[in-house]
Amino acid sequence: MACLLSGHVNSTNNIFWGSTPPEHCLQRPLDSLKCTAWVAISKHGIVGPFWFEDDNERSVTIITERYVQMLGKFWTALGRRRGVVRVLQWFQQDGASPRSSNESLAWLQQRFPDRLISRRCDPQWSPHSTDLKPLDFYIWGYLKYRVYGNNPQNVPDLKAAITAVIRAIPREERGRVVENFACRIQMCLQRRELI
Repeated sequence: MACLLSGHVNSTNNIFWGSTPPEHCLQRPLDSLKCTAWVAISKHGIVGPFWFEDDNERSVTIITERYVQMLGKFWTALGRRRGVVRVLQWFQQDGASPRSSNESLAWLQQRFPDRLISRRCDPQWSPHSTDLKPLDFYIWGYLKYRVYGNNPQNVPDLKAAITAVIRAIPREERGRVVENFACRIQMCLQRRELI
């Protein structure tokens, strides 16, 4: 998820007419400052956020190499969790190119054999079914509502707010999200039988 600080306007869309040239010219960056977070959720808790950024802590584009590096951080963090058995966990992701590249899928299939839900895998998964992904139907909206309510003024504040909101999600609520996900899957399976 890319989180923008916003407040910046694309100046090519704003034209000011006047009889004399302006004394001051206000320039703003073309792209708003942002951070890109990756998070995993299960009934056992939330792992992350992990940030996609360069050595100067600036947000970077997610490419395969960066995604696999982040997966390594996730795997290490998952292994530190008490009560979580990594060999029993399923891993679900969307079908974005860096996530469904040969390198990413090989990394994931090695650690989640027969428990990977992604594009180009068995079981097949619709990459556009956002209502069936807990991060899409719950987490990102929840974060946006809570994080932007405090009006962060810079990227470190934005990252701190995201982290704080994630850490504050109650265990019971995470459990309800995962149960809701299971119910949605059951409804899809039932509907498919009726068709």
